[in-house]
Amino acid sequence: MTSLLQFAAKKSERARSLLALYVIHSLSKGEKSGYDILKELGELTEGNWVPSKGTLYPLLHQLEEEGQIVSVPKTTGARARAVFCLTPLGKETLKRIRAHSGEHHKKMAHYRQVITAIFGDTIHPELNLLFEIKTLLDEVQKGNEPEAMKILRRCRDELKKSVNRT
Repeated sequence: MTSLLQFAAKKSERARSLLALYVIHSLSKGEKSGYDILKELGELTEGNWVPSKGTLYPLLHQLEEEGQIVSVPKTTGARARAVFCLTPLGKETLKRIRAHSGEHHKKMAHYRQVITAIFGDTIHPELNLLFEIKTLLDEVQKGNEPEAMKILRRCRDELKKSVNRT
């Protein structure tokens, strides 16, 4: 079964959950403890998505067993805690998945369609239009990017005028 919230570089490669992919991404920026990762996700999502410790820590151990990350014991004051670092294999995994970002953007467009089907777009239909524009941008052919940028800049400028009128 294919999941909208699973990410892989190719079908034959092991798919990663959104949380696993975020952990790998986060650790690509530097070592962090599990607590640091949870705090970071909470801030990023304004508290709307904070996985439980019971979800994150088994995932961290799984990624460690796979060789994606490694834990390093650290002592801070009287407490010892583990911080996690990305391994070369983890860096390569992230690089391969990012190389297929266009496919993942399409997948997220399908996810958005499911959400819209369930909840509709009656509260903020302009957000649905914005998402449609984003989906179209993902499909802009090589060489047509400058024209797409002109169109987007015109749209932005018109919106600025509209906002300034109120």
